[in-house]
Formats: sequence, structure tokens, C-alpha cells
Amino acid sequence: MQPDEKSADRFVAITGMACRFAGAPDLPSFWSNVLAARPSFSELPDPSASRYLAEDIDSLRHIPTLRAALLGDLWRTASDPKDMSEVNPVLALAADLAAAALRDAAAPHPGAANPAPERIGAYIGHSPGFGPAEATWFQSGLAIDLAMELVRRCFPHGSPEDFVALKESMDAALPAFNSRGARNLLPQALPSHVAERCNIAGPVSCLDAGDASVTLSIQNACDALLAGRIDTALAGGVQGPVSPQLMMPFARMGALSKNGEPRPFSKDADGTLLGEGGGFLVLRRHADAVRDGDRIYAIVKAAATASAGNSRRLETGYAGALRAVWPQDDPDLGTIDLLEGNGNGIPAIDKAEIKSFCSILGDLRLKRDSIALGSSKALFGDCLAAAGAAGAIKAALALRNRVIPPGLPPQDAARAIDLDGTPFYIPRRARPWIHNDAGNARRAGVASIGIGGVAAFLVLEQTSAH
Repeated sequence: MQPDEKSADRFVAITGMACRFAGAPDLPSFWSNVLAARPSFSELPDPSASRYLAEDIDSLRHIPTLRAALLGDLWRTASDPKDMSEVNPVLALAADLAAAALRDAAAPHPGAANPAPERIGAYIGHSPGFGPAEATWFQSGLAIDLAMELVRRCFPHGSPEDFVALKESMDAALPAFNSRGARNLLPQALPSHVAERCNIAGPVSCLDAGDASVTLSIQNACDALLAGRIDTALAGGVQGPVSPQLMMPFARMGALSKNGEPRPFSKDADGTLLGEGGGFLVLRRHADAVRDGDRIYAIVKAAATASAGNSRRLETGYAGALRAVWPQDDPDLGTIDLLEGNGNGIPAIDKAEIKSFCSILGDLRLKRDSIALGSSKALFGDCLAAAGAAGAIKAALALRNRVIPPGLPPQDAARAIDLDGTPFYIPRRARPWIHNDAGNARRAGVASIGIGGVAAFLVLEQTSAH
């Protein structure tokens, strides 16, 4: 069923989108890669990264793979009127994508006045990483001093002049860093940079809930829109450069794939691979979007998050997020045709996801092969705070285009875990999303589990307004 006039004010519409992920510089290429189930993984370009490669992870400094979903040259396409040496590339990417999403939302209205800045808000997910700028910060601010202390202990008879010369040499070996860009090392600089670039004067915030960040951002944006505090919202997330240092804690937890492929929902999955990139959605109240003739990609029917606490409670935490979206007596509970799963290739998390969904959906006695299952992480890696953006954009485009996309790359679909006894199946190729006989609107779910235990679920619905 489509939202009627009385219920329209309770929903939020997605009216603009933009993204940039590995192998996908823009929205059309992202959708093309999704339809082709085309993965985009490569090795870290820094040749010195191989010093950290080790088959057995016996210390924090070792990683089992150098592969990740990397933006590569796409980092350079981020434009900024200032010298890029003054701007953290993650901030530049976020501002570029936010501006592109707003342009996409405005495209059906050429010549129309821009929304009032004070009525626009931005809610951004971001997991601070360990890129070149952060490495320089750490080395200059701490590592060199620790190294010098060690040198003095090993060479107690060294002259003060020699120690000063050594420290100056070490400082000079670090990459140049413009002091005017120091502010941009702080996470709170990201939303203010986006606000400045996009002429936003309403509420802005930055949060980190891992893979659940974007769903939480969308939830916050919807709350502000439906409460009337703003009229337009940007919600999304960005993930910065993948470095060996960023990979190290994931490797130590046993979360990184040793075989160099994430393989979500597959029998031989052994871990995930990290990714770079980001995506933004423009949100408006559904009634306003229909009134103004906006292009509507999809309707946000519901968004919820819940804490799973720790790895032992993943299944119950995920189920809690589902129950927060749908009470058990809600007749819409069994109407999802497409589930964009969290599916990161970590076997314990993938299995907990399937079990939690089955525990919620089992009582509905859904027929076999009724819900298409997939994961964008098989194509673009686990982009952490931006992972939910890839999932939400994929689901919104599927609804907009009335297409069920392939769930996984062909080689991964052929090795899929046993889904017998569940309502799920993994589509091998793109196919038309045929409308069901019951007359329900097409609906898609987007699931996320942050490595810190935050579970999130988003429900998107088709719209009859175009």
C-alpha cells in the first residue's frame, strides 16, 4: 500500500543521492557495478606496506592481507577552492558528495531558489582513521620523542649536539604538513566544513557508530524533519584512506580476510576487507516532496538502532533492532522483498544476522525464496561509517528502478551458505522486481552491525510519486 494523505506526514522521502566508492566515481557507475556484481579490490599502493604482511598474526603490527577497496585516483577528484594541503581529503570528499547530493535533489527544479540555509541540517557518520595526516600528527607529536628517548638510553655517551641533529633529521623526514590545516585533523571539523561548503546554517553533527552510523544519521535526520525543526536534511557517511595501521586492530581481532576476498554469506568466508568512500542522501518530508514535484527515490518507512553489547549478543541485539522497527503484530513485517544485509564476510556476524532475521520472521511462515539477500560489501568492502550509505543507496536505486540486483558476485553466490529453511535466497543476476499479488508496496530492508556492537535496520519503500 502507498502512504495515504493522512499518513504522508509521518514519512520522509529520499530526493537526492550521491556517492563515491572503489571503482565507482558517481551514482550511475555505482549502480552499474551493482547490476554487474563487479567487485573493486586492489592492493595498498605503498610498497612499504609489505613490511606489515604476515601469515600468522602474532602482534598488533601484522596484517594478513594488503587488499582493500580503494578509491585510488578518485581521492584526487575531490575539489576545494583552497589549497588541498590545507584540507583533510576526507573533509573534501564529504563536502563534494554533500554538494553533489544537493544538486541531484535540485535537478528537477532548474532555476528554483535554494532552500533557506537555516532550514537545512546535516547528519554525518565518520569513523576517524589513520591516514597520512594522522600518521604525521602521531609521529611529530609523540613517536619521535619516544624514539629519541630510546636512542639516549642506548647511547648514553652521545653528545647533545648529535641528539639535536638526529631529531631534526627525523622531523625533516616527515611529510610536510601545513599548520593551517591542523583543525581539519579533528573529527568535529567535518560537519562544519560540509556546512561551510554547502551553505548550511541548521543543525549539523558527526557521529561514529561503525557500520550503523548512516542508519543512525538517517534516524536523527528523520526525527528533525518530522518535528519541523528543519525542512531539508543531508544524511550519510564517509570513510577515509585505508592504511596498514587502520587494518591492524581488525587483523588482531581476526576480522580481516586472509584469502583477499570478503565473501559475505559464503561457506568459505574468513573475514572482511576494508573500503574507502562515502555517500549522502537528501531527505525531505514526503508530503513536501510530493507537493513540490521532487524526484523521489524511495520513502524511509522506518529506521531503528539497538545495542548488541558485544559479540556474544549479536543475534539478540540485531533482533532488538528489528523489533524496534516492527512490532510483532504489524502486518507489514513480512512484506520485504529485498534485504541488503550487513554481510561483511566475518562468519560469526553473518550467521548471527541470518539467525536473528529468522527468529523474527519465522513465525510468519514466509515461503522459501521470498526475500532476496545481498551485500554491497562484496563489491565495495566494509567502508565502516560509510557502509550504511552504500547499502541504503543500493536499496533506494533498486526501488526506484524496480530491479532486484544480484546479491553477490557469481563466484561468491556459488559458494553461498545453506539457506534452506529460511525465507532468503541470493539472486544470481539482476531481474525485474515484479509487483506482488497482495498489492503491497515494494519494500527493502538495509541491515548494519557496527564492530562495536551497534545493530541498525532501515526500511525503504517505493513511492507512486515520480
